[in-house]
Amino acid sequence: MPEETWTKLIPTKDCGPGCARFVTIGDLELAVFHLTDPDRFIVTRNSCPHAGGNLSAGTIEANTVSCPWHYWSFDLDNGQCTTSERVTLCRYECRIEDGYVYARLDGA
Repeated sequence: MPEETWTKLIPTKDCGPGCARFVTIGDLELAVFHLTDPDRFIVTRNSCPHAGGNLSAGTIEANTVSCPWHYWSFDLDNGQCTTSERVTLCRYECRIEDGYVYARLDGA
């Protein structure tokens, strides 16, 4: 069984509650979201699956983000588009350790 590989992304202090940060790891562009109620971090691809908009620059309300280009909205807890059940975000398992956000990017 292959060992899990976790990639260090950013310090948690660099992404305040209700905010998002853009992170580049090699050729991969990610968005790190810090949601509240309950307090948690979500890691997704930064590119909106509709037209490639910058999701980390989108509007965050509760557990959703709206793309700044065409306002497509996504539930960050499950990646589902709120207006089309056929569209989902690519999400990555993440964890917090020693004040940093880590993500499993295996196969990304």
